[in-house]
Amino acid sequence: MDRGLGKTDRMDNWWKSPLAMAIYLGIAIAYATWRGFMEADFWIFSDYGNSACGAASGVITECQTLAIESEGSHVLSPLFSPLILPGDTGLGSWVPESLWWMSPAMFILIIPAGFRGTCYYYRKAYYRSFMANPAACAVSTPFGDYNGERKLFLFQNLHRYFMYLAVAYLFVLSYDVLLATQFHADGKDDSFGVSVGTLVLLLNVIMLGGYTLGCHSFRHAIGGIRNRFRNGGGAVAEACWKSCSGLNKNHGKWAVVSLFWVMFSDFYIYACTEGWWTDIVLFGGL
Repeated sequence: MDRGLGKTDRMDNWWKSPLAMAIYLGIAIAYATWRGFMEADFWIFSDYGNSACGAASGVITECQTLAIESEGSHVLSPLFSPLILPGDTGLGSWVPESLWWMSPAMFILIIPAGFRGTCYYYRKAYYRSFMANPAACAVSTPFGDYNGERKLFLFQNLHRYFMYLAVAYLFVLSYDVLLATQFHADGKDDSFGVSVGTLVLLLNVIMLGGYTLGCHSFRHAIGGIRNRFRNGGGAVAEACWKSCSGLNKNHGKWAVVSLFWVMFSDFYIYACTEGWWTDIVLFGGL
């Protein structure tokens, strides 16, 4: 087989898979970047961002694009959760004024981006799609022989630590689902309700849970490190490990579908705040 980009003796359409993945990941990266910079002036102006329409201090109004507030619920985009408000208290107090030009999403996306960027499945996906190293089995690479993940790629070894943060992040997003069921209005008691946005956030947690809890590192942490399951909670650990192994069989599918749903969840909230769609309350509410 000749050496060089795309050189191969294969006769099938091997290039379709890496090309499709390159387009898919490219769209996801471009969308997340666009949405992040959309609220890059979130802290600079007193009304919290270019779409906040004169919010009072510390209050998110129905005109911003981070969360749906128009129906009395609080449906927060996963790209901006947990919401970092500027001020002397809370998470915003950790951010120096020199970084106030950044969007809240830029701080938050470090965790999911780090987790997915170092994920074993995504490493295969973007090595093939963006670096052609190799583009597919039995296809030559333009960079010579594979020498392992060295130098800058040693960063990939941080995957297990991003995994711990990603698991914790699931609890944050689950709390957002709970908040989305609490409808509120001035002078009234909070009431329970479910809107389409609530279900969108719930599905987001389920899909991210399927991806995160099927992670190779998570599977190793809860059972793969053991030689056998005996005593000391062994039965519970074995059940968890088998469940994780079941998710791990379709880890690539969970990775692709969960990424799509994160972007769709944010777009749904963005479309509702822009007035293109309406977050329909299915039952309960105010």
